[in-house]
Amino acid sequence: MDDDFTRRVLLSLDVENYSARTDVEQERVQHALADVMRDTAERAGFDRSRWSVQGTGDGELSVLPADTPEKRVIDDLPRALAESLAAHNGGAPHELKLRLRVAVHQGLVRETPYGHAGAGVTMVSRILDSDPGRLALRECPAADLVLLLSPLLYADLVVQGHTRLSPRDFREVPVVAKTFDSTAWLHVPGADVRSLALDTVRRPAAGPEPGPGPASTPGAPLAPNGHNTTVHGGVHGHNVVIGVQNRVGR
Repeated sequence: MDDDFTRRVLLSLDVENYSARTDVEQERVQHALADVMRDTAERAGFDRSRWSVQGTGDGELSVLPADTPEKRVIDDLPRALAESLAAHNGGAPHELKLRLRVAVHQGLVRETPYGHAGAGVTMVSRILDSDPGRLALRECPAADLVLLLSPLLYADLVVQGHTRLSPRDFREVPVVAKTFDSTAWLHVPGADVRSLALDTVRRPAAGPEPGPGPASTPGAPLAPNGHNTTVHGGVHGHNVVIGVQNRVGR
């Protein structure tokens, strides 16, 4: 890759239920995933040897070459990946079947000694890790993959009619993690994403609005034209009062 941050298409994917498998099964799943991704690139007409691939054990983060047409990533890669997964899963035992969540974004990235850095990496990783993708796979047992597009790619390519997919093929879903709050666009090949039960996905509730100050302890009503005194905390020492709040009656 270049020596500076450059704008690239980023592809991140994750194998469903990877951690539930044994050590031996995980090793075999990793080999199977590598084979599937090689086959996917060939089916879609991409040279995978030019991809900068960072393995994650249960998936990968791939940074595609700068001259990669974005529309082909959305049109051709998911189609080829679905075909490759179907071919693999058709002859694989249950413990080696692969079902994937796939996130695609375009953003700034730079190769580092430990992989890749940049806001683009953060964005595609948050999209991949969001709940809607997991729930969609659960709701569509016949599907081998779900696709999540970043708002940027959806707006630039799908909405503007540059791909074979239509906005009707997508559903906007929340992407929330810690201080990260955004959205993504979900697509499941062969399924009506708008009918999926994803209601368990919730944005974190807003915290309580800050009050004007400490509330007074309930007690007797204010005396007319007088005032009550509420003590918060304790009283210590000689003639020292801590935390006195006077309320003037009306």
